[in-house]
Amino acid sequence: MNDTNQSPRARLMREAIILQLKLLADGFRDAILIPLSLVAALVGLVEGGKNCDEKFRRVIKLGRRSERWINLFGQQAPLDMSHPAGSIDTILNQVESVVLDQYRKGRTASETRAAVRDAMKNDEPENPEDTV
Repeated sequence: MNDTNQSPRARLMREAIILQLKLLADGFRDAILIPLSLVAALVGLVEGGKNCDEKFRRVIKLGRRSERWINLFGQQAPLDMSHPAGSIDTILNQVESVVLDQYRKGRTASETRAAVRDAMKNDEPENPEDTV
């Protein structure tokens, strides 16, 4: 939804909000990966053997996938549209589109929240009147 007709202030606000949301997602991911990686490493150390690092490597792989999904600073190659997890950028663009559409229609905050929830459930609105 990066509209070139936006004012520089509107673009800055949009980019700042997106960065904050991505930072929150990244921080949440880190909060999950820290204990998960420690447990995986400890399990590997206790189990020992040739493949003692298998669980730890799976956590690393999960971290890399989530890093690409979040794409915090836009440096990762974008996930293609067929990727089952999509990307945070896809989700944020979809939410932004619904919110702006609801704003233009003069909808209330509760109607906008419901429209965003519906959009997250599926790509098509349940009520055809919502697209008018």
